[in-house]
Amino acid sequence: MRRFVAGLILASALAACGQDSAGPSGGEAANQAAYGGVADMAQGRAEMEVATEEAAPAPAAAPAPVDPATGQPSQPTGPTPVLHLAYSYAMGLEIPSDRLSGVMDAHIQACTAAGPRLCQLIGSNKSGDPESFMQGYVSIRGEPNWLATFRNGVSAQVDEAGGRVQSSTTNTEDLTRAIVDTEARLRAQTALRDRLQELLRSRPGRLSDLLEVERELARVQGEIDAVQSNLAVMRTRVSMSELTINYQSAPRPVGSDTFEPLRNAFANFLGIVVAGFAAIITIIAGLIPFAIVIVPIVWLALRWRRRRGGRFFNRTPPAPPPDTN
Repeated sequence: MRRFVAGLILASALAACGQDSAGPSGGEAANQAAYGGVADMAQGRAEMEVATEEAAPAPAAAPAPVDPATGQPSQPTGPTPVLHLAYSYAMGLEIPSDRLSGVMDAHIQACTAAGPRLCQLIGSNKSGDPESFMQGYVSIRGEPNWLATFRNGVSAQVDEAGGRVQSSTTNTEDLTRAIVDTEARLRAQTALRDRLQELLRSRPGRLSDLLEVERELARVQGEIDAVQSNLAVMRTRVSMSELTINYQSAPRPVGSDTFEPLRNAFANFLGIVVAGFAAIITIIAGLIPFAIVIVPIVWLALRWRRRRGGRFFNRTPPAPPPDTN
């Protein structure tokens, strides 16, 4: 509205200046009349705006958030930082030995069929006899949503195989600070590399100076590659969770290996007897050198005793002095 009023005043002034045919007294009177009317109109509109603003109610302030624990208004907080958490899971399964191999192979096949984008097989091992006792493990790395579905399927497969889940653990590692620090270091090293490249391009100098800059540039580029590698590893740990499954067969009262020690004893009977004779011969062979040395010494000692009449070994105590009383 104020711009409108100013425009009217300017138009009136231009109109007054452009009236060349009117006399001085008539133009001045017309200008005064137009200016007065516009001024009165502007004053009236200004008074109306002031009155409207005073009559309008003040906008209500937004209520402060209330802490549900204390019931008091809470202080405003900044944006929630992004957390980088690496999850790892472990499961212990007890499955009948004749079905353990099939369940384990099904888990490996499910990971392989999902593809490396969703699941990566880290390692696996299986040992034992299906008729007695078996054990093994599977270690995989998978996308969190896919891995959650896979874990639920593992529990269902174990129930169908007649086994049970013995243990289930979850571990979390907070990599937020490590990732943030690594990203900041990467930015600093990248900026230093750009400055060195610019210095190498724009400031030609002596050959020794150029070589020094190139060596520093190579060192910085090596640090950038190492930092990028560490950052990629940490981001992979955040984006892909790890799962280790340990398999163990349920104990059997009687299995194919129950009488295995007895069979081994009968099979090794002759070997055990021969080993006993070998031990005796070894002992005799070890005593022969001692006999060669000790027997002559004993024979010489006995011969020397016979020459002295046995007095060396059978000395009689001297007689007490006679009693003079």
